Amino acid sequence: MNIAVIQHTLLGSDEADAVALGNAAADATDMGAEIVILSAAPVLADTSQGDPVGKLFEAIDEAQVETVLYINPAAVPDGVHIAALPKLGQTALFVGDACMDYQEILTAAGKKPQVVILAPRSENDMQAEALLELALGLSSSLAGLVIVIDPAGAEPGEPGHGGSAIVQLGEVVAEAIGEEDQTLSIDVESPIPQPEPRELLPQIPTILSARLARHRGQKPDVDYPADLN
Repeated sequence: MNIAVIQHTLLGSDEADAVALGNAAADATDMGAEIVILSAAPVLADTSQGDPVGKLFEAIDEAQVETVLYINPAAVPDGVHIAALPKLGQTALFVGDACMDYQEILTAAGKKPQVVILAPRSENDMQAEALLELALGLSSSLAGLVIVIDPAGAEPGEPGHGGSAIVQLGEVVAEAIGEEDQTLSIDVESPIPQPEPRELLPQIPTILSARLARHRGQKPDVDYPADLN
């Protein structure tokens, strides 16, 4: 089974983003992809099937790809979404702050997913790097296959700083470098191999726990004295 993961660089135009994503899905299909996972484009948050969104899904239909996962920012809110998907099996999709919420990860572990997809909406490059570190740990504990998917090209502080990757059983199989449009792919067995034995769930990297606390209006926990005087 071939899975393609497409990291899209935001173009600042609804129509341009739609065309680029649709063309990428078609190209991935031409290369043999059976499942295509597209990074979200914030400018496509309109779910009214208007012109840009319609163009995207028209292009996807023409590609005749078997399964397309498009993480629409409006239709897929922050949180954990768990479903049994064709070929992938039990899949846990973490969106936004849920990617770095240990309680959400712990709850998802009880559902025994075979695949985890992280769409963190990273706000800077350091968060994106920390997400890859977290994905490595999750691929040895929560699910055998972990996919990180985010667009690139956003301004600092805005969601979309790349870092897309495919991680399997503690190894980075493919990683997007830079901000150009990139298609990552992996051939995996079905059912997808799982870690045996499973390791303990990883700790959340400090920069990610700090982001979570900030978004919740809390002070991040630190493992050292706050006052050294």
